[in-house]
Amino acid sequence: MKGDYQELVDEISALVGVPATLENRDFRLIAFGAHDSDDDLVMDPVRTRSILTRKSSPGVRAWFEGFGITRATGPVRIPASPEAGVFRGRICLPVRHRGMVLGYVWLLDDSATGPGASRLAAAMDVTRRIGDLLAEDVKADADLARELRAVLTAEHGWERDMALAALRTALGPSGDGLHTLVCVAPWPGEEPPHRAVPGTAALCTLPFPAPVPAAPPAAASAVPRARPADGTSALALLVRLRSADGLSAVTAAAGGLCESAG
Repeated sequence: MKGDYQELVDEISALVGVPATLENRDFRLIAFGAHDSDDDLVMDPVRTRSILTRKSSPGVRAWFEGFGITRATGPVRIPASPEAGVFRGRICLPVRHRGMVLGYVWLLDDSATGPGASRLAAAMDVTRRIGDLLAEDVKADADLARELRAVLTAEHGWERDMALAALRTALGPSGDGLHTLVCVAPWPGEEPPHRAVPGTAALCTLPFPAPVPAAPPAAASAVPRARPADGTSALALLVRLRSADGLSAVTAAAGGLCESAG
């Protein structure tokens, strides 16, 4: 699926003549066009940060959203704002599916030589195909969240066996191999993106405390814990491991989630 996004972003870059960047509606990077220009300004701080950290800063997000991009159905030109960390203007192409915004394609904008209306219209046609892909991903993530939640809340015995079988079917080939379960509790707010912890196969929130199976002592000690609190949610992530010794990266990422959870 990631390759499909990259191909579509490259198609937009070719249509408009400038590198394009695709982010989801939470401003997290999905794909970006190649930078093959000698103009260092093409890699301005906002684009560099998005590529290196895979997300935009809150200040940049607030500046962009202030121009109504969450409601827009066509290209939106956004001027530069050094105060917000935006040193070059942008053209935002909202990515929608059935009226719902699912992401944004970003183009650097030089109003004097930037892409004209016909090129932008062609690029918007491509964003509709991106929207179809994003909608499929959103549905798949929701299905996986439902199946993982069912496993974690099922009673022991046949009910859990059926839930595990359904989760394995939903995971497909990615369900093979070693996995570990990471839990962060309490967890405020909505589910984070899958990329918050590398290798995440499925994630969900559920009431805390929840009837989850006890982890072996070795696995339990490897996972950071936030301080529990009644009446809150817990975040559970099923994470693929490259090897039995591959917990270090997962532990570090889980620690970051604990910090963000407070």
